[in-house]
Amino acid sequence: MNDNTDSPSASPAEDPDKVSPAASQLHSRILAKATRRNHSKTRSGCHTCKRRKIKCDEERPSCKNCVRHAVPCDFAQATQTTLRPNPSEHPELNLLDLELLHNFTSSTYATLDREPAIRNLWKFGIVRLAVGCDYVMRSLLAVSALHMAQHRPEQAELYVPHAIMYHQIASSKAVKLIAEAKPENAECLWAFSVSTMYFALGSPRDNNTSLLIGDSAFPEWLFLLDGVRHLLENLEATSYTGILSPIIAQGHRRYLASHEPRHSETDVLDGLEKDIKASVTDPSLLSIYLYAIEQLRPQISFALSNDGYDLNIMDAFVWQFTVAKDFMPLLKVPTQEAVAIFAHHCLLLNKLQNFFWLQGWDKFLMLRAWEILDEEHRLWIQWPVEEMGWVPP
Repeated sequence: MNDNTDSPSASPAEDPDKVSPAASQLHSRILAKATRRNHSKTRSGCHTCKRRKIKCDEERPSCKNCVRHAVPCDFAQATQTTLRPNPSEHPELNLLDLELLHNFTSSTYATLDREPAIRNLWKFGIVRLAVGCDYVMRSLLAVSALHMAQHRPEQAELYVPHAIMYHQIASSKAVKLIAEAKPENAECLWAFSVSTMYFALGSPRDNNTSLLIGDSAFPEWLFLLDGVRHLLENLEATSYTGILSPIIAQGHRRYLASHEPRHSETDVLDGLEKDIKASVTDPSLLSIYLYAIEQLRPQISFALSNDGYDLNIMDAFVWQFTVAKDFMPLLKVPTQEAVAIFAHHCLLLNKLQNFFWLQGWDKFLMLRAWEILDEEHRLWIQWPVEEMGWVPP
């Protein structure tokens, strides 16, 4: 019997390792499709970019436009959900948060004030408060991130977006509570509000953008003090003995020091007062302007007599706090007289440039005032312009 394997008419056996050219080509296409990165294309940028009618790159946690202008980005809120670990998994340490908290308690806190008691309040008291209040903790981390970005500019693209994200998440919760503040949460809301001021002071600023200044001609942080005043009223500051007592006492001391007779009776701002009286006919407006000058006069005299020595960052805010209710809203209009008065306040900021958070704000705000004032009222601010050594554009 012949062996069939030797017969030329027999079918050859199939090789299991051999793949036909057609199958190989199909396999390559499937593999390429499976490994190809799926690029999600969307035309829906963040609301800020859409409102400004500019192209959004849709980067996360914040798009580059929002990072550059230091404003909240919608994408940061979406990113928040990815930051919450699954309870069923072992959560990993967030090393960035730990780095920022360490930086705050070892470095940032010391930049917030000159007095040891207030520094300790930020280092210990406010941090302890933040451990039990998420929006306070996130606001502190945001401030620390901006501080890190300034000292490590090569890593600013890491720190600034996270600062914005932390602040937006904190704001989404705290802002709702501020409208109905109660004594039991006033301390946390105060810590958030003051942290927000430092956040705004430390944010990147651009002379050509309206995002930083919102709908006003001046930065929004200038108008936050009215909210802080409201929170202190909830604490009944005259009888309050809680964690914020040192800073309330400090504000009172700084006010009294600057309002000694030798400062309050000075002729500083007499020329401005004369111009205001000659041009304003509305009695209610005139009263507001004269009170603002009355409160600003001793502050500037105090600053000039010390030439910046012995001044504290609190001195930059005492006047704004005093006139927050009636005068500061006029800067949002803005009236020529209010802007001229405020331009003199820039001289006080000029004497506080040794404080990290205030650096550059004197010239930035003076430029804003100069751009708003007409030719007549620019003459009203020649004295602070010359005292600062500022050169108009």
